[in-house]
Amino acid sequence: MATEVKHGPKPTFDALTKGDGYSVTIRGYYTTTPGLTAGGVTAFKYESSQSAKRRNELLGMRTIFLEWWIAEWVAHSGNYDEGVFQITQYPLRRP
Repeated sequence: MATEVKHGPKPTFDALTKGDGYSVTIRGYYTTTPGLTAGGVTAFKYESSQSAKRRNELLGMRTIFLEWWIAEWVAHSGNYDEGVFQITQYPLRRP
């Protein structure tokens, strides 16, 4: 599943879009513990009720977020390769 990514309040895509779309909202906080932030997904919306299509939507949301994240990392004086390392070496926890 490929994803055309454009950011902003009203992005214009080369591909013709359809439907209401899907979304995820995240929120993070600083904590009183040094070196620790806290946060999570506060809202999400799938367009489809079918699991296979929801997996496609999840792949799209992943790509959209990661492309935004790496662009922001670099925009705030982060090194691209270090940003990729931060993503790929994160120790994911099995749900």
